[in-house]
Amino acid sequence: VNFMKIEKKLNLNIIIQARFNSTRLNGKILKKINNKEILLVMIERLKKFKSNIIINISKKNPDNIINFCKKNKIKYFVGSDSNVLKRYYDCATKFNTKIIVRIPSDCPLIDPKIIKKGLKLFLTKKYSYVSNIIYPTYIDGNDVEIFNYKTLKFINNKAKTKFDKEHVTTYLRRNLENFKFKNFDVNKNLSRRYRYTLDYPENFFIIRKIINKLGFYCSYTKISNFLIKNKKISKINKKYIGTMWYQKNF
Repeated sequence: VNFMKIEKKLNLNIIIQARFNSTRLNGKILKKINNKEILLVMIERLKKFKSNIIINISKKNPDNIINFCKKNKIKYFVGSDSNVLKRYYDCATKFNTKIIVRIPSDCPLIDPKIIKKGLKLFLTKKYSYVSNIIYPTYIDGNDVEIFNYKTLKFINNKAKTKFDKEHVTTYLRRNLENFKFKNFDVNKNLSRRYRYTLDYPENFFIIRKIINKLGFYCSYTKISNFLIKNKKISKINKKYIGTMWYQKNF
C-alpha cells in the first residue's frame, strides 16, 4: 500500500485530541522528558505522517498548546471542551478530512507501525471503522481508531448522551452491527498486564523510564519486552490497568 499517494488522494489526517487541563496530571502533554515535550515526542515518532497531523484542542485554557503548535508548525483546531465528538466533527470538516485516524494525546509512545497496520486494513477492505480497542490486546497506550468522514458525521448526529459526546466513538461501539468494522490485534494479549498511557504521575515516571532506557523511537516490541523484564517498573502502574472507558463494559 502506497500511503503517500493515498494520504494525498483521500485527505487522511491523524487527529490528536489534546487538552491542557487535567485533574489527574495537569499540563501532562507539555511535560518534558530530556528537554522535549511529551506531545513533541509523540509527533516526532509519527514523523512518517507529520504533514497529516492536526492537534484537536479543547477550548478550556488552550493557549499553551496553541503556542506549542505554532512554534512547531503543527496544524491545530480549537473546539468544544465537553462535546469532544462535535470537536472532532468540526475539525474534520474544517480540514476537509476524508479519513480520520483518531489517537489520544495520552498515547505518546504509540508505535507508527500499529497505525499502518490498521490503515492497511481500512484502505484495502473498505471498512467504515477499524480499531485495536474493540477487543483490546495491545498494551494500553497504543489506541488507534480509523473511520471515514461519513461515519463521523453519522455518529455526531446520532449520539445524544454526555458520555457518548465526551468519548467520541462509544455510540459507534455500542451499535457495531450498523457498521462494517474490524478489530485488529497482536499475537500476545498484554492489554491487562501493562500500561503506558499518560494519565497519572506514575505513568509519567514509567514513560520517562522507557525513553531513558530505549530512546525516543523505541518500538512496541522493545517496550513490551522491557516491561516484561522489569517487573519492578511495570508494577508501579498496576493499579491503573483496566481503568480506560473502552476496557469497561459500558
